[in-house]
Parts: sequence; C-alpha cells; structure tokens
Amino acid sequence: MSILSTLNYLTSNPLKENSEQSRRILKHASTVTIFTLFSRILGAARDLVIAHVFGAGWITDAFVQAFTIPNVMRRLTAEGSMTLAFLPLYTEIRDRKNPEAAKKFAAKTLALVLASTTILTGLGIIFSPQLVFLFAAGFASSPEKYELTVLLTRVMFPYLIFVSLVAWAMGVLNAEGRFAAPAAAPILLNIGIIGAAFGISPLLDEPIIGIGIGVLLGGIAQIILQIPSLRKVGQSLKPSTFFNDENINRLLKLLGPSLLGVAVYQINIIVLRNLASFMPSGQVTHYYNASRLSELTLGVFAFALTTASFPELSRHTASANWDKIRSTLRFTMSTTLLVVFPASVGLAIAAEPIVAMLYFHGAYAWSDVQITALTLQAFALSIPAVAMIRLQTALFYALKDTRTPVKVSLFSIFLTGLLGWWLSQSLEIFGLALGLAAGTWFQWGLLNFFLLKETELRKKWWPLRSSLFYLLASGGMAGFTWFTSGYGLWEKGAFLFYNWVIFLALLAGSAFLYVLLLLIFREEQVLKMTNRVNSKIKHL
Repeated sequence: MSILSTLNYLTSNPLKENSEQSRRILKHASTVTIFTLFSRILGAARDLVIAHVFGAGWITDAFVQAFTIPNVMRRLTAEGSMTLAFLPLYTEIRDRKNPEAAKKFAAKTLALVLASTTILTGLGIIFSPQLVFLFAAGFASSPEKYELTVLLTRVMFPYLIFVSLVAWAMGVLNAEGRFAAPAAAPILLNIGIIGAAFGISPLLDEPIIGIGIGVLLGGIAQIILQIPSLRKVGQSLKPSTFFNDENINRLLKLLGPSLLGVAVYQINIIVLRNLASFMPSGQVTHYYNASRLSELTLGVFAFALTTASFPELSRHTASANWDKIRSTLRFTMSTTLLVVFPASVGLAIAAEPIVAMLYFHGAYAWSDVQITALTLQAFALSIPAVAMIRLQTALFYALKDTRTPVKVSLFSIFLTGLLGWWLSQSLEIFGLALGLAAGTWFQWGLLNFFLLKETELRKKWWPLRSSLFYLLASGGMAGFTWFTSGYGLWEKGAFLFYNWVIFLALLAGSAFLYVLLLLIFREEQVLKMTNRVNSKIKHL
C-alpha cells in the first residue's frame, strides 16, 4: 500500500463543512486579510523607519518597552478580554430579544469602557516610573534610558483609551457582519507613526518622542474611522448609564475570569521583557522585531480567520447547534493550518534572508540581523500553536466558558517563565523566545485536553487528514527553501539586486511547490479553492 493510500485509509473522514457558512467565513476573512496585510506592510515599513533612523540601541529599547506598557493594558481592557466576552453576549441579546436591546447594551458597554480606560490612563501616567520598573527593572542601572522610557510611557498611555474604543467598535461591527473598518484601523496607527517620524521627530530635541506622539495621533484616527460604520448599523455613540444593568452584570461576570486569564498571560510578557532588560543593549529590539515578523503571518491569515469565524461560533452556541459548531471549528482549523504550517517552516528556514532584506540598512548592523534571525526561528516554531490557541480560546468564549482558558494559562505561564529564564542564561534573547515557544505548545496541548472533555466536541472536529497533508507538503517545501536560501549574498543586504532575485524566487518557488504538492495529494481544501479560481476565470 502506498503512503498516500495509507493516509487516505487512516483519515477517511473528509472535511465536510456547510458550503454557505464556509463561503461567508472566507468572505469576511478575506476582508480582514486584505486590510490586515496592508496594515502589516505599513507596520513593517514603520519598524524599518525606526530601525533605519534609530538602529537597535538603548533609544529604541526605551521606545519598545514604553509602547509595551499601554499595549499590555490594551489587551486587558480591549481585544484580550472585552471583545471576546462582549460579542457572544451581544449576539445572544440580539437573537433572543431584539436588535434594539443589543444596541442599548452596546451603549452601556461603551460607557463602561470609557470610564475604566480613563481611570487606568490617569493612574498609568501617575505611576509610570513604577510601571517602567515593573516591566524593565534592568533599565534602572541606566538613569538616562530609564527616564526616557518613563517619559515615552506617559506620552503614549492615553493611546489606551482610543484603542479600547476601537476594540468596542470591532465587537459591535463584527457581530453585525461588518469587518472592514475594524480591520483597517491599524493602518492609520502605522501612518501616524511614520508621518510623525518624518514630520514631528526632526523638530524635537529628543526625536523618539515624536514617535510617541505619532502613536497618539494614530489612535485618534483609528476611532474616527469606525464612526461611519457604527452609524450605518444604527449604533448610538452616546454612552449610556451602566449601573444596575442585568446584562452589564453578566458581562462583568464573564470578564472576571477572562481578565484574570489575560492578566496571567501579560504577566508572562512582563517577566520575559524584564529578563530581556538585563541583557546587552539592543536585545529588547531584536526580540520585538522578531516577534513582529512572526505576528505578520498570524495577523494576516490565522487571526483573520478566527475573527471571521467568532461571530459564527457565537451564533451557533447561542442556539446550541453542535453540528454547525463542529463544522465551523473544523473548517476554520483546516484553513488556518493550510497557511500556518508552511509559514512556520518558511520563517524558521529563511529567517536570516528575511531579516537581512528587511532590516539590514542604516544603523541596523549585520550582528543585529543575525541575533534577530535566530530569535525569529524560535518564534516561528510557535506559530501553529499560537494560531490554534487563538481559535480554541474563541470557542471557549463563545461557549461562555471563560474559566477553562484561565486554568490553562495558569498552568502554562509557570513553565514558560521558568524555561525562558533558564534558557536565557546561556542563549540570551534566543533562549527567551525558545522558552515562549515551548510554553505555547504546552498551553495548546492543555486546551485540547479540556476541549475533548466536552462530549459533543469528541465527534469529528479535528481535520486530521488535511493536517497530515499540510505537514507533508511543508516538509517538501522546506528542502527547496533551504536550498534556494544558500544562493543569496545576504551580508550585502537589500541594496543588491541579485539578492532580490533570489529572495523573490525563494518566496514564489516555496509557495508554488507547497500548493503543487497539495494538489498531487488531492487535498480537499486546495482542490476546492482551485476549482473556484478556475470557475471565476472561465466566467471572465
């Protein structure tokens, strides 16, 4: 029996999802993907501008750490907890009562978000020195670096208010089937930062402060962008009193465990960043740039699919339709793994060419490229696990089970921090990233364990057949990627035309070979996509 026949025999349960639902998810996901891709390209340009102007030194370390602080708070108050808890409840109120009741609930939630983030911002500005020490205790040995980080933190902390409002808008709009405006919002943040780098920074005695001002301007532009879409769905922008409201109380009950879970995860980030702050200058920047590159794949493809499927999961869980819950989960997992498996392999093997072509110019030295590339390889290992964690966590929230992800986070954070600390003793920033990758896989394994305890989810929810084919095709692609990358003169950077020829050949050839292998395997998802493309071409 051939290998292909054996696989077909062992995995004889093909992926059979509701076609209408699948098309709807792909349509919404494509909208998110397009805007997210543009945003990520601008985000890469933003990082390139900062790297070119400031390099990888103590000034950029200060900015990265300062920007991390409001972002950690953002995940507590916005998409990390509020959105995941808000959307299923909003959907339930709309479907069981009426749209008007859901809109009133959203207006009360808006008031809650505004009140909480304003208080947090005020406290954050006052206690910025203490927060900086919490996040980067190693900076205390350098008064100049420490003071700059405190100043940047105070400048950027109000960004928390604007980005939390954007997250609230995203919850409302996604529940109503509108994905464009929330997905496009980060574009304006990147434009604000890039514009400030050229228009504001040169006018200041401390140019990096201009980048912080750009963050604020980008945040304001993000929320302004949401207003027309919110008006179209009939959502009032006037905050409503939220005291003694039954649904707000239900939201707060859901938020309790979710906030704890997100807080636990953020503690993990704090620990890892603190460890990085004691390392030689530039290590924080290397860690940040590598994580940004790994997040590119996750943000553009994996998280886009999760964002598009979350309203579907929330609607099906509200009606306890387990057949559709399983089909939605199975389809989203299969489509996500179709992208993240080759992306993980490609980033790991071609890390140095990718980093060299993007960052090796200006003040960014070749030694910086090598350290960033090594760190990226560690991050690449975690990409499939991170994608699945995001999707499965969304399922738990859709089921209004916020406690299980908290339990899993509590178990995994200790391992991640311990491994990160232990490995960093000999491997520095690479060790931190490697510890994070190991902890992420452990977390995903625990989530699967708890999912399987749900009786209804033991029935055909994992796309095993497709996953095996994706792994095989990624393995074949890996050989081509490794072979091609050896022809580049990466030490000469992005200004050598020959490098661009090799780099583009590497990207295009790897993608082509991956798809070709899946067509040879006759993988269902790829065959369906190919048929759709052929059908559209014929109708042109």
